[in-house]
Amino acid sequence: MDISVILPIYNVEQYLKRCVDSILRQQDVTLEIILVDDGSTDSSGKLCDNYAASHDEVKCIHISNSGPATAKNAGYDLARGNYVAFIDSDDEIKPCMFSEMLKSGYEHNADIVCCNYIQVNEDGSYEHTEHTGQEYVLTQDEAIKAILLKDKIYSQCWTKIYKRQTMDAHHVRNTEGLKTDEDFIYNIQAFACSRTVCIVDKPLYIYSHRVKSLSKDYYRGHISQYIDNRILRLELLENIISEQFPHLKEYSTYHCIFYYNELLGRVSLFPSIYHDKRVQKVIHYIRSHSRTLFKHHRRLGFSTFGAIMILYAPYVLYLYYRKRQNRVYHNLTI
Repeated sequence: MDISVILPIYNVEQYLKRCVDSILRQQDVTLEIILVDDGSTDSSGKLCDNYAASHDEVKCIHISNSGPATAKNAGYDLARGNYVAFIDSDDEIKPCMFSEMLKSGYEHNADIVCCNYIQVNEDGSYEHTEHTGQEYVLTQDEAIKAILLKDKIYSQCWTKIYKRQTMDAHHVRNTEGLKTDEDFIYNIQAFACSRTVCIVDKPLYIYSHRVKSLSKDYYRGHISQYIDNRILRLELLENIISEQFPHLKEYSTYHCIFYYNELLGRVSLFPSIYHDKRVQKVIHYIRSHSRTLFKHHRRLGFSTFGAIMILYAPYVLYLYYRKRQNRVYHNLTI
């Protein structure tokens, strides 16, 4: 079997049919679809059962609500394909997605194959439409550098397929219970054990940008856990780079500053935690890498004034400045 497609599912009744049908329409591949109902309270679970009853290639399991990382692991335990894919259940994929990615994977014996995506907003507009249409074959170092710089390789799992044999040999699993940052945490471990990575730079995945989705809304009600997850993500990254790829340290630092900056944008909305030691730790990290910050501050999301503020102003004053900026722009990046 070519590929096992795993869908973690939670309360997506209005999107699920579109997603599953797009997978069933895949051309020139042998596949199985593993639906993992993560304790849905709407009709999603019943829809999953209906698909499993009417399509031999579809399996369905139900678990108590545990988050997407745990749901992905539950699905992975059942996977039998040469490659494994994780698809978000409110998105869809083009009919040729897996055939094109598998062709590249088989030809180059790739451990991971990546594709590009197009973003469809709730108002029907499109974003992220640029792509080269080319295929790239990367070494391990090149691939890790690319994902750290978001250069045609992105943090999400849903733009990738993974060779199951490689992931099993290195015991790569999703971190149980996580509801944010789980994709990157999985990916950095996967890339660290992958010798060859291919990119099919075509928009084969259709990402539905929903303002109220779990990943975008989670931090508002769980800011403390959100901080913990982000720190876990970036400390794990730094440990892997320091131990296995010390020559890529500069790119790791760049990535960490970028995502710590994003975290501070969200923390700034919660003045009650400005004095939290974890927030101080993040500020200290950025200040201790001032050379990287000044060199790349605009690409890292800082204006010149913002870079000076975070380095030299009292950090609480900087957070109030960020809070004011959020009121002006009120559109935080994921």
